[in-house]
Amino acid sequence: MAAILPGFLWIFALLWALGICAICVINGALRKKDDHRKVETVQWSVIIMQIVSMFLCCAPYGVYKLLRAQINGTIRHVYAILGIPSAVVLGAFFVAELVLMYLQAKQAQRSIIDDVLSKRHHTTVN
Repeated sequence: MAAILPGFLWIFALLWALGICAICVINGALRKKDDHRKVETVQWSVIIMQIVSMFLCCAPYGVYKLLRAQINGTIRHVYAILGIPSAVVLGAFFVAELVLMYLQAKQAQRSIIDDVLSKRHHTTVN
């Protein structure tokens, strides 16, 4: 059980990060400028999930460090070889979360400005 725990935590962290990225894309992070559908601001739940993601991305490596003595030599060697590449993958997805959250916030800002300007335009015309 100790041998598979770091790998399981890594997969969980990756799926968590993919989920956050998917939420941001669904909420409009990658909409084009000419798409005038309203984009909501980034929800607090997504922000909290992103903070949790930071800890989840670190968890497999901390658990490996704690359980290294209990892990079989072959599996420990595999973890040692895959340590840096797996950290790069999780780091890339962590950065992707931040970028997509920023893009969604930027799109939401444009939506809010468009709403304010359209309301102002309607009140001055009438």
